[in-house]
Amino acid sequence: MSDYNIEDINMDQMGLEAAALNKETTAMDSYVKMPDKEGFLIVRLLPPMVGPDGVTRDPFMATQLHYMGTYPSSKTYHCLRKRMKHPYKNQMMWGNPSNNPKDDCPICAEYGRLWKIINKLQDGDPQKDRLKAQARQFKGNARYYWNVIVRSQVNPKTQEKEENVGPKILSLPEQTHNLIITNIKGDPDAGIKALGNVTHPLTGRDFRIVKKIKKADGREYPNYELSRFEDPSPLGTTQQIEIWKSNMHDLNALRMLLPVDELRKVLIDYTTGGNEPQAGNDWEEKQVAKEATAPKAAPKAAPSLTDVNDDDFEAALSKLTGG
Repeated sequence: MSDYNIEDINMDQMGLEAAALNKETTAMDSYVKMPDKEGFLIVRLLPPMVGPDGVTRDPFMATQLHYMGTYPSSKTYHCLRKRMKHPYKNQMMWGNPSNNPKDDCPICAEYGRLWKIINKLQDGDPQKDRLKAQARQFKGNARYYWNVIVRSQVNPKTQEKEENVGPKILSLPEQTHNLIITNIKGDPDAGIKALGNVTHPLTGRDFRIVKKIKKADGREYPNYELSRFEDPSPLGTTQQIEIWKSNMHDLNALRMLLPVDELRKVLIDYTTGGNEPQAGNDWEEKQVAKEATAPKAAPKAAPSLTDVNDDDFEAALSKLTGG
């Protein structure tokens, strides 16, 4: 990408970014709209921006989202934990940037506290399933945002077909983001050849996002595992690229964080209806101790590893390199 420097931040777009806060499920004009049902769309991931300080930023922004409440009245809050290098392993993790417990995300802290209780319970204990369901309400959901050009779409207002629309914000779940990173870096064990810098304006590749609907436990889930990169192709004409690079979204501006005290109040309001919990917030511990003396139900089958494995580590890259 030496031929093009992605430098400018369009401040006119900042109002749109602020409006997107706590509206992750709202169809914003600045976001890529996925197919309602099964289908596909083709996008081009744009090269990383170069900030005013001359430093090249990550080509994507990573965050965790906490969904508090019941849809459709639920609200979305960005987690205070940050994606960072694991201190001992060659992996990425979501961690407290300051390493000070007072600064940690209170929702993640509550999630971890509940799992400490869960791990002390015997398999088959009815409280284990109850607490697991409660803990999952607080689990952070990883989300990744990229600047992209949508190669083709139908304008929802005019119903006319449009080409090369954007830049838009592509919001991806972890499954699809990891698929992108795996194809960029390659995976010899899986026989996946490294594609290199798929964002390059001259030799990059379009990305075909394929949405399928899968059913499990009586529910339907979107699945994107068939998504893939196309053959190499230019991003666009020199004139198009100049326009697109000057209108890219500042992805870091999407991660608008509440102060830790405000986020703690959100948690208190959600769990207690606004009443400050007792010191230690130890209702579950007392309830578990009380129920431990009650007659035990017949043992159930041990849960599978997929039920209890809530590892926050993930091995995706934090930056793209090469070209």
